[in-house]
Amino acid sequence: MSQICCKCGKSEEEEQIVDGFCLSCYKTEFPLITSFYEKQFNLTACKLCGDLMYHSKWHEVHDDPKQTVLNILEIFLRKTKKESDAKVVLIEDFEEPSFDVASKQTLKILFEGTTNKQVPPYQQETDLNLIINIGVCERCAKFTRGYFESIVQVRSDRRVINDNEQLLITELVQEMKDKRAETGDRMAYISKVVDQSKGGVDLYVGNEKFAKSIAASLADNLAASTEYSTKLKSHKDGKPIYQSTYCIRLPYFEISDVVSYLNNEYQIIGIQQGRAALMHLKTRELKTLAAKESHPDYLKVLKKKDQLQKYIIVALQPPNVSVMNEVSYETLDLDISAIFEGHEDGDVILMVELPDGLFECKEL
Repeated sequence: MSQICCKCGKSEEEEQIVDGFCLSCYKTEFPLITSFYEKQFNLTACKLCGDLMYHSKWHEVHDDPKQTVLNILEIFLRKTKKESDAKVVLIEDFEEPSFDVASKQTLKILFEGTTNKQVPPYQQETDLNLIINIGVCERCAKFTRGYFESIVQVRSDRRVINDNEQLLITELVQEMKDKRAETGDRMAYISKVVDQSKGGVDLYVGNEKFAKSIAASLADNLAASTEYSTKLKSHKDGKPIYQSTYCIRLPYFEISDVVSYLNNEYQIIGIQQGRAALMHLKTRELKTLAAKESHPDYLKVLKKKDQLQKYIIVALQPPNVSVMNEVSYETLDLDISAIFEGHEDGDVILMVELPDGLFECKEL
């Protein structure tokens, strides 16, 4: 006896019958999705930074608000009651959310799957209301009123901070901000920067953890020392709240200075990742110190870079060389080993005067 659909009356000759229903009716009687986790998809947009909040958690928007909505929607759909085989195959394009006024629009979501192995995969389109409310995230609320938990002070020992160091500090701080943003730390911001006119800089930092990471990065990359202190700022719920300060002190030595290391004279020719690169003034041997040795306890400044003087090579007469001071015009006869190889008469070179003679330095 031929089977018929109990809903529309189609015979099995017209369409396959499964569990008393033709395939067309089966799709409506056995939907892939029965209900959403919540009736509406509710988000809150920060009117200042544009980030989106879902269930009390803020999500960074960056440059693509739509993609952020889709990422959060994926979280929403994980909790939707649906057949285990069902999956989202299409979300129709929708309007980019506004961060100025509250809005509402309908998302059209297409699911595909099956509830029965005898039934080929079929599709189901479902509407979901997207509601976007407007507010201000905690980070922006604190940022706009200048809130900070820590101060990172960058200072130098008996000298001004040079332009290269200023640039490196800026790059390192930006790098740390980018890294913390990737972890979702929304309080990793700097509310204020106070320039001390090359005598240093003060960074007012949103939270203690971020300040600590900035301080560690600056100290490691600038061969600097760190001092830490706290002071009572206020009380909250009867508990004391402290403000911390990290003082990063750049050493007296810098690139191009002449220093003493283990009773030998060297010129500092570079500082990378907190490690000083040295050139022995007599042997020209190159040496890179460990970070723990790139410190004033090991490197004593003999001459600052502005104390180096320029000399003109007057005559190359191996094994000697005659040089003339560019300012005083004093002429001196030296052993040719005091200068680099490859020079010619008339070359201008940079030299340092030490107790045991004059030695050529690199012009960096």
